[in-house]
Amino acid sequence: MPRIQPVNPRYRRIYHALRGPDLAVSEDVGMTLEDLGLATTGTSRGDLVFGTYSPEGLERALRAYGLFQRVEERVGPLELRVLTADPFQPRIILWSRRFYAPVADLELRRTTGAEVGLGDALAATPLLYLDSLLLQHPGRSFDWNRPPLPGQSHPGLKLAGHILDVLLLMARRIGAEALALTPSSFAAACVYDRRFLFVDGAAQGRFLALRQAGQHLPRWLHAWAVELRCMRDDAGQVAAFQSTPMLSPLTSRLGQHFDANAWDDALQLEARRPISLDEETLQRRFPWDRMPPGPPPERVAELLGYDPLSPVVAH
Repeated sequence: MPRIQPVNPRYRRIYHALRGPDLAVSEDVGMTLEDLGLATTGTSRGDLVFGTYSPEGLERALRAYGLFQRVEERVGPLELRVLTADPFQPRIILWSRRFYAPVADLELRRTTGAEVGLGDALAATPLLYLDSLLLQHPGRSFDWNRPPLPGQSHPGLKLAGHILDVLLLMARRIGAEALALTPSSFAAACVYDRRFLFVDGAAQGRFLALRQAGQHLPRWLHAWAVELRCMRDDAGQVAAFQSTPMLSPLTSRLGQHFDANAWDDALQLEARRPISLDEETLQRRFPWDRMPPGPPPERVAELLGYDPLSPVVAH
């Protein structure tokens, strides 16, 4: 089984130091149970996010991990917004008071293994599912040192690994046996790759083959080549990225799914398939209008056939 990067040891220590009361109620003087959403009339722990976190407790946890401060160092003052029309399907937003825009926006829910393709004894396994994840710096623009990835409107925060570590620990706290998600693109799957594996072994193999085929390319350009369907198999057909569920297991029971011979055999079969870049198609389809102004680096200009006099690349 490909190795999954473990959770940050410092975060694990903080996780054990945080207790239920730290996460469920506020320490603010003068706050009533009603203010906290914990009034006894018609309310219960079911009003908390996943029955565990009050908004104040969630912010307390983010500060304990140092994540809140890391984001503030990049974008300035933040406001935590927790939307809980359904406490078991929360939306968590870190809102920039400087840029009046979200810098982190997450949608989560509880589900089971059956939804992500686990069968038999694992079908009822409780999972924490990350429906969507946005991380961005709305005050920065792209340049040729950091061009946009497919789907990006602003540069990221370079905090995805930290966010995922905290979500893995949240999953453990609420009794889930894994954190699950479905990457929206090849670029997203490359971000998740260190902590997640595809539930389907063949999907894992196809992903590894695509990643191997673009090792000679800058990461951002490789992502565009896949997005623009410019990768080809040995028969000349498009080698497209297939978006299927990924898991980061928290128990040995779920980890055994990825140790099974059937999963590994499917991986090995697909990972051995040769894939190559169709440079001509990439040049023809490349989205110059979404790129930073000015000429690209020499290596990229040569690969893409950059012509500064062509109207195609005008901004």
